[in-house]
Amino acid sequence: MIVDTVISGIKVGDVHPVRIMGVINISRESFYKDSVIKQENIVAYAEKMVAEGAVFLDVGGRSTWPLGDKISKEEERKRLVPSLELLLNNIDVPISVDTQYADLAKDALEMGAHIINDVSGLTNDPLMAEVIGEYQCPVVVMASNKVPGDPIGMNKVLKSLINIIQKAGKNGIASDKIIIDPAIGRWIPQKIPEYDFATIRKLECLKVLGKPILVAISRKSFIGEVVDKPPAGRLVGSLAATAIAVYNGAHIIRTHDVTDTVDAIKVAESIKNTTAY
Repeated sequence: MIVDTVISGIKVGDVHPVRIMGVINISRESFYKDSVIKQENIVAYAEKMVAEGAVFLDVGGRSTWPLGDKISKEEERKRLVPSLELLLNNIDVPISVDTQYADLAKDALEMGAHIINDVSGLTNDPLMAEVIGEYQCPVVVMASNKVPGDPIGMNKVLKSLINIIQKAGKNGIASDKIIIDPAIGRWIPQKIPEYDFATIRKLECLKVLGKPILVAISRKSFIGEVVDKPPAGRLVGSLAATAIAVYNGAHIIRTHDVTDTVDAIKVAESIKNTTAY
């Protein structure tokens, strides 16, 4: 099945270049401390990412790292709203908001945000699907059943995403608004690195769903367990995994490191698309 769609004005799919979503991290609880951006620097940081090649930006006020300190929804809102104001008034690319809460998503969309990135796959807040359906905005849904990222193994990832897509349809979310995320990372303790490697290797299995595939690999712990380095030292490992994900069908790469990821994608695409013998 050929994937060919438009997400907030950006062409995405098999016949288009792999797109980059730059991470705008405003959560100091993040696993990767060097990626946290102070509000006074957010516009300059976003402009740099766009100049380097990001065509989407994803801003989040709450760390989705399972081991991170938890914050209240009010604290998430306090971080998110002023940051969104700055981005929406100064940056001319689609802005995605990383949140699991329907009221925060609604407020962000009212402000002019373009995309919602829900790592719970519409499962954390029963009203999220309704909000997305009302606003008909693109939504990134991560494979999840009871908690974010809990499916283990490609068969269960696929089944979870099928259920989420069906739920989205029942809530009036247009089919062409859905972006799927296979939940790479140690979202639950039982999910050891081998499962993430297998997901990347079998990524093409998700094409049966006919949706753009977003892959978020950047500096995650499964890379760290192989290279035995903290997040700051996981760039090269992340780029290796990214190149393979692109070769196997990823359409969007969510990353902290735009410049280096652009190069990795270019090489992977050149290998994938060559017609020479």
